[in-house]
Amino acid sequence: MGTGIFENRYFKFERSVKNGIMKFRLLYSRRKAYRLRKQVVQTRGETILNRKLKRAIKAYSRKRFGTKAYWPYLAYYTELKGEFVDGWIPYDYYRYMMLPSINPQYSTEISEHKTFDHRIFGNFSIRPLYIFVSGIFYDADFNQVDAEQLIKSLADHNDYIVVKEERGTHGKQVRMIHASEFRLDIINRKLNYVIQPYVKQYKVINDVYPDSVNTFRVLTYLGADGSVSIKFSILRFGIDGSKVDNLSSQGQFIYFDEKGKPSEQAYNILGIPTGSSHKNTGFKYSDFSIPMYEELIEACKTAHRKYPYIRLVGWDVCVDEHGKPKLIEWNADNPGFYPEEALFGPFFPDDDEIFLS
Repeated sequence: MGTGIFENRYFKFERSVKNGIMKFRLLYSRRKAYRLRKQVVQTRGETILNRKLKRAIKAYSRKRFGTKAYWPYLAYYTELKGEFVDGWIPYDYYRYMMLPSINPQYSTEISEHKTFDHRIFGNFSIRPLYIFVSGIFYDADFNQVDAEQLIKSLADHNDYIVVKEERGTHGKQVRMIHASEFRLDIINRKLNYVIQPYVKQYKVINDVYPDSVNTFRVLTYLGADGSVSIKFSILRFGIDGSKVDNLSSQGQFIYFDEKGKPSEQAYNILGIPTGSSHKNTGFKYSDFSIPMYEELIEACKTAHRKYPYIRLVGWDVCVDEHGKPKLIEWNADNPGFYPEEALFGPFFPDDDEIFLS
């Protein structure tokens, strides 16, 4: 039996496995959409989704995406918004069909290497004190540093530092300690880390909630003509003593329109409004204003132009005490999309330009 036959069988098997994994991911995602919709209905105590509306959603899904199977996230969006909005993209389509075509996986993986951000984005990034790569300590310029020298230097730093595991997500694997408390045994020598100075945030952002570093998430899109546009911008913040602002850790957010005007309400990860002022600080969200908002937006656009290998990027940016936007991290693999798409979209009302450009 020829080698070609074995190769054909292998490729068929590989394709079958990949198709099976994709079917599982889509099924899991759609079950999650069902749970999200159920949570919204339970929270509000009512549903707006009747048979007629469900048929209309399925018809829209079939017409735009080729199958009615994408209807679960559209139904969740509808419950959350209170109406169906033509032009929405369901999250499962966005995640598993759209993103792979505009953000190739081989080009997204660099965003996981937090130890390299300052080499790409320069002063927009927080310049690390030290990095730990492949079991070796380096300074920000990749000059090797002796471990004892590093500990002594950190002790002299006399301030708080942030120790980040390179591939950590949702604010996990991030430790804030006083520099004098750094010990070698707090890191896993099989992993990579970045050691950064702690960023003191701009006063009005601190006034919203002082216990976490509150970050803007700005979603930028690189168009076919080379222009970079903003799909959405939100400010995330913690509550109830949390040290992180991540929505997955019970954080909340306010949305900014294209002119930088904040929403009057904050929202949780589900997309449910949580009130017009912060539950712990009493800060009124509609009063939020910072003079450097446009500078922050331009910094994200400029950063995207420095890495044009992907079309869609989620930038997590803080504003330091001096009013300078500073990149905390960037997400190229799966920039968040809901509940923002449901509440404030559609952000891609016509996706033809994505796939045809």
